[in-house]
Amino acid sequence: MFASEVEVEKSEIRKITVDDAVILAADNNVSLKRQRLSLELLEKKNAYSWNGISPSVSLSGSYSDGFISGTFSDGSYTDLSDSLGSGNWSLGASVRLSLSPSLYTTIKNARLNYESGIVSYEEAVRSVEVSVRKLFYGLIYTKESIALKERNMETSKIRYENNRDKFSRGQLSELDLLQSQYNYESQKPSLESAIISYENDLATFKQTLGLSQNEEIELVGSLSDFVPPDDLVASVSVEDLPAVKKLEASIEAQKNSLAATRFSAWGPSITASYSYNVGGKAEADAVAAGKDSLSLSVGIPLDGYLPWSSGSLSIEAQKASLKDLELQLENTKTASELEIKNSIKKIYQAKSQMAMLEQNVDIAQRTYDMTQRAYNVGSKDLLTLQNASDSLMSARLTQQQQLYSLICSILDLENTLGIPFGSLGNSEEGE
Repeated sequence: MFASEVEVEKSEIRKITVDDAVILAADNNVSLKRQRLSLELLEKKNAYSWNGISPSVSLSGSYSDGFISGTFSDGSYTDLSDSLGSGNWSLGASVRLSLSPSLYTTIKNARLNYESGIVSYEEAVRSVEVSVRKLFYGLIYTKESIALKERNMETSKIRYENNRDKFSRGQLSELDLLQSQYNYESQKPSLESAIISYENDLATFKQTLGLSQNEEIELVGSLSDFVPPDDLVASVSVEDLPAVKKLEASIEAQKNSLAATRFSAWGPSITASYSYNVGGKAEADAVAAGKDSLSLSVGIPLDGYLPWSSGSLSIEAQKASLKDLELQLENTKTASELEIKNSIKKIYQAKSQMAMLEQNVDIAQRTYDMTQRAYNVGSKDLLTLQNASDSLMSARLTQQQQLYSLICSILDLENTLGIPFGSLGNSEEGE
């Protein structure tokens, strides 16, 4: 019965690979959902941006009655309802159309805002994806480091228990026994701290994926599954970099804003309106003839032509903002090229260090094995054995940490280049 219950519990644990995590985040992440809502609103505004040429239509109606049916005079009552009638009524309709030079820039601004919204959404998707991938590999790294610490602690525990037996038989000094006990007990705080860190990161990971904190998940994969690229060739043009495209979109929007400011300061506006009204008495035999009117007006602002006017100064401010964005664009292009080159150098350096760290792990493992055999026959003391064990665990942790840093560096480079994640991180995918 107990075994079947364990099997049921294990079957309820969701297994997640790094690709599964990316898909879950794309579907459930709260920040992406909010971005999609904003994008949908911008899409609607772009679709109906022409509504500036839609005329304004209004209807009106009125009815009035004096509520006087008679009067008293000299003690006698006189009926006045026939002479006053029962009331007056009127109906009216009007159509108003206003055209201004800013209509073109308003429509274009809606389109630019929508295109900018698409870029922002894609940027948010990439930001969430790189965060998910880093969290995933970070959890894998922490999990593997915990496993290393647990194995090292278990070895220290066995060593302490063996030494306790030797001490009870008089084959070991109390100093060596206390030293082995300290080596075992001193590892507990570090292990507990790593476990707490893993649980906190796992909670953040679930939140990013939009999963319940109560849901049990298991991460499938290891850092060794990640295949660093043999060659890094940044074939992406600097003009196609996401940071450059975003600034170019801002420049286009600023140019449109400058045009709108110029139209507002210098351009004429046209207003046309037409109204029709009809009315009469409620009990009259004939309806009064309707009246209509048509008006057309043109306004030309002159203040904008004065260099000290607010309109003229606003134009100058827009020009300055445009020039600032153009300078930012040039600086971003230069900085991006430098960032890419430095990232590639950093990755190559990390790859070269990986070979050295693997060699260090091999040397530390061989040293520990030899020291263990020597300790068992009594030719090495406990401190020497413990130092060899610490060196082995340190070499393994350093190797894992370096591999995790290499993975993060490659993800950052892929994000900078705007290419699909994993393009540089797996040589088989790149072929």
